[in-house]
Amino acid sequence: MLGVKRIPLAGIAVLMVFLLYGCGSPNHDIGEASSGSVNSPSASNGAATPQTRTVKDAKGNVVIPANPVRIADISGSTEELLLLGFQPVLTGNTDMGNPGKVTPLLSSKLQTNVSIAGWFQTEINIEAVMAANPDLILAGPTQEKIYDQLVKIAPTVRVPYGFNAYRERFAFVAEVLDKKGEMEAWLKAYDQRAKQLHDQITDVTKQETFAVIESTQKEIRIYARTGLADIVFNDLGLPKAPGTPEPDPWGGKVMSLEGLSTYDPDHLILLTDGEQNVLEQSKIWSSLKAVKSGHVYRMTSRQNYNEAFFAMGKKAVMEQIAGDITKPSKR
Repeated sequence: MLGVKRIPLAGIAVLMVFLLYGCGSPNHDIGEASSGSVNSPSASNGAATPQTRTVKDAKGNVVIPANPVRIADISGSTEELLLLGFQPVLTGNTDMGNPGKVTPLLSSKLQTNVSIAGWFQTEINIEAVMAANPDLILAGPTQEKIYDQLVKIAPTVRVPYGFNAYRERFAFVAEVLDKKGEMEAWLKAYDQRAKQLHDQITDVTKQETFAVIESTQKEIRIYARTGLADIVFNDLGLPKAPGTPEPDPWGGKVMSLEGLSTYDPDHLILLTDGEQNVLEQSKIWSSLKAVKSGHVYRMTSRQNYNEAFFAMGKKAVMEQIAGDITKPSKR
């Protein structure tokens, strides 16, 4: 027809490419793309990369994003997430003494804009979780009562392991996020370092015994496992003092001053959070073998609860304790 210009074939091809790829493909945030969240066709066979995975949590099967980029962690697994390569957008790993702030160790590891939900072992702030706009929520046993609220915000995985089950919790989270290899590599390096430090310590202490004691203004507790005690007796493999009591579910047992008089370790790791405590105010304190020989190593209860129950904190505490025990001034 007159007055109508023909479009060259090359122009038609360019136009079709524009329509197919310029208009048809979704917009991707640069930050999300760098995290490995890819939903584009495979270059090799044209098949789409799966956008979801089905995992098993404490109650059953859960469909989660294949590559989550906005994880809200209220399970106590923030340190483990960091080691697995994830930066959570919200955390419940807060300072024991200040649930409005992350632990001192995490303050330099997390992004400055991370949201805080309060301490994961207590009731968390559900509004903060919602405001963080997560694409995946990790919830621990403490959050069971609010599970129905959480699933309305984002897919929620119920982590069955709490405060005292660090290795099990780490393994579970790694399995959920398809990072088992990274978890195993980190634990292998940790255990190898623990063996090195065990050898360094026992070269000095031989078969001398150890105790982990927490003393407050009201009571004395002897720890046999969990937290710092788990590091000392399990990871470092140091011998417990004879008479160490069988622990309660929290990992220790309250002991009277009279009972402590017959409990005389060669080395004593003392947990306190102030100058005033039952043990050091008693006459028994100065009669203890560890006190007489200068083999007392101090740590705050606050540091114990902030660090000794989580992966990165455990390694830091293990190095600190080993350094204190082998310090020349302590010999």
